[in-house]
Amino acid sequence: MTTAGPAPVTPVTTRPVVCCGCTQQCGLRVDVADGRILDIRGDRAHPVSAGYVCPKGKDAAELVYHPDRVLTPRRRIGPRGSGQWADVSWDEALDDIAARIARLTAADGARSLAYSYGTFRGGDWGIGERFLNRHGSPNSCGQDKICYGPLTLAEALTYGSGPTVFTAPVAGITRCVVVWGMRPAASAPLLWRAIGAAQKAGAQLIVIDPERTREARHADLWLQVQPGRDAELALALLHLLIKDDLIDHAFVREHTTGFEDLRAHVTGLEPVALAKACGVPLSRLQEAAALIGRSRPTVFNAGNGLCQTGAPVIQIGRAIACLIAVTGNLGVAGGHALLGPPRDMLANGDMLDAAALPEAERARRVGAGRYPFLGHGYRGLDDAVAAAWYGRQHSLNWIATAHEPSLWQAIADGTPYPVKALIVQHHNPLGANPNAPAVARALQSPNLELCVVHDLFMSPTAALADYVLPAAHWLEKPYFSFGIAFVGAFGDYVGANHAATAPPPGVRSDYELWRDLAQRLGDGAAWPARAEDFYARSLAPAGLDFDTVAAANGPLFGAAARHPDHATELPPRYGTPSGKVELSSSLLAAWGLPAVPTAAVPALGRDAADFPLTLTTGGRTIEGFHENAQHLRRYRRTHAHPAATLHPDTAARHGIRDGDWFTLETPLGRVRQQARLSAALAAHVVCADRWWYPEGTGDAQDPYGLWATNINVCTSDAADDSDPVMGAWLLRGLPCRVSKED
Repeated sequence: MTTAGPAPVTPVTTRPVVCCGCTQQCGLRVDVADGRILDIRGDRAHPVSAGYVCPKGKDAAELVYHPDRVLTPRRRIGPRGSGQWADVSWDEALDDIAARIARLTAADGARSLAYSYGTFRGGDWGIGERFLNRHGSPNSCGQDKICYGPLTLAEALTYGSGPTVFTAPVAGITRCVVVWGMRPAASAPLLWRAIGAAQKAGAQLIVIDPERTREARHADLWLQVQPGRDAELALALLHLLIKDDLIDHAFVREHTTGFEDLRAHVTGLEPVALAKACGVPLSRLQEAAALIGRSRPTVFNAGNGLCQTGAPVIQIGRAIACLIAVTGNLGVAGGHALLGPPRDMLANGDMLDAAALPEAERARRVGAGRYPFLGHGYRGLDDAVAAAWYGRQHSLNWIATAHEPSLWQAIADGTPYPVKALIVQHHNPLGANPNAPAVARALQSPNLELCVVHDLFMSPTAALADYVLPAAHWLEKPYFSFGIAFVGAFGDYVGANHAATAPPPGVRSDYELWRDLAQRLGDGAAWPARAEDFYARSLAPAGLDFDTVAAANGPLFGAAARHPDHATELPPRYGTPSGKVELSSSLLAAWGLPAVPTAAVPALGRDAADFPLTLTTGGRTIEGFHENAQHLRRYRRTHAHPAATLHPDTAARHGIRDGDWFTLETPLGRVRQQARLSAALAAHVVCADRWWYPEGTGDAQDPYGLWATNINVCTSDAADDSDPVMGAWLLRGLPCRVSKED
């Protein structure tokens, strides 16, 4: 008789992947057995992250196996928001969705279909833009208006590429770092690590933020700016640098145009008035200007705290770009790296088939009539950038998406034309967008004949959809170079990996959804069966293939990401109409807008005596990234409820104690928040988190607690509050007031 041995042990496979828990692209090692993820840890062999892993990466499998994850397509069978759903097959759902799109396109044109994508969730992020370009609709909406788009556009208008504000300092070379409107300890930990190394090597650190953040506590100089008044601060620095002759005259003479116009403008400003407007004492501004001017090279790391200030945002970005240029910190070792699109690989405009969209249709995207860069102004900048960067058209395509607040108007009112179908991926616009009531009107409008949400979980937006389709997590799909909607800003750079594990049977990736819709609508030949084969098209001109890049230890840089027969010299000119750094922008002048940086105040803040406090919103934490953070146990342990930070003196005046629930109100709306007291803010400033309760119900009256608690009930998308160039909306610097609840 044979005795049975021990049961066979399933082997554990370790797979290297790039983390898509945020946009840092850290290397991870994922242990998998029987198709299930067992462990996630930092990859010590990764040449960039070197073993670093934050809670978002470490906890990623919690989202994969979360009990509330959507795993089967759902079709609405009751009124919108009723919570009545029927499970259907993918074929049944896609057949119906494709048929409705075809019918609406025949009746109202291709532009009646819109696409809205949000949080970065892997290599196929934003791939629906390609479908819409080929379909003929200009109405793809990203979050570029409040997420690095304004800073990128401001830099591109100034020197023809960007963003450079991601540039990491170089320890031992960079002598000063300015962290402006960002919290890299939470949002960009690899950058924060580089800043720390630069400090240890002798660099000075200036932090500009309304709150005394962790970064501010490590700073040599902290400038506590008034929320939304960064333009005045930047103009004050320009005034002081030019007045005290702390600029790089050789760079200005050889590489710029418009300096005399800039000098005449800023020297005519009164620094005392600028200091008062931005809330920073003039003596501290003088100290900062001297430090920047005498500590070259300097790197300015700017963030979304600036991109969400509404009306002045492009002017803020332009002023920072001028600061970088006139101090000679552009294109120098230890300063700002001007990288542009990749030389050989196909960049985002090519991969998204941006050229397939007729120019006349591009000019008709929602919002283009008001915001010139989205319409008639796009071509001039695109041509100038292409002239400098290898003839690459549409490398800035990712910041020229349609204007999402204008989309809600088009759906609800048919202005400027009807939009009747909407597909949303990894985005919760009802919770994430300003002026939530306007979003709700659109999503509940009978004019919206089809609304499809493709996501990991139900959300307030999904509760109002016609179909909710289950999406693949980033661990369940191949990765490619930061997402196809954003390939093209980092020069010769590419990274890739195969999926760590297969998705559940009822789940499809972003790429697969659009591939399958294209097949049903007659364009299937343009969509390879596998995403890996699609990504390979980008790599082929560089003599690379997907498997080769995926097998590399970390991303490929420089010559490794180029065709071996091609030279390595940099472009001979800047990507502006003049071919120089334009301190006075010829394009802004042609669009009827100020050519040199100015200050602007949103209309909402000009006469608000009844709202004596100033509201700022958002601000990243290390535990979570945008819409899915609330599903993570670690995040909820420290962020159990929607909270707003008050100064203790302000709270005391209103009888509010730490942990109390209180009412926060702007001229646009009011919500309940839990008080979090901190002297890190000025007494007149309130800082509120964005929030919704994923464990709540999808009830139409208050889906997932949105109307009671989400701060975007109180934020603005009004044109007078928004940037006039690309329509960036107002999330920071709003007038507000608070009151204690009974």
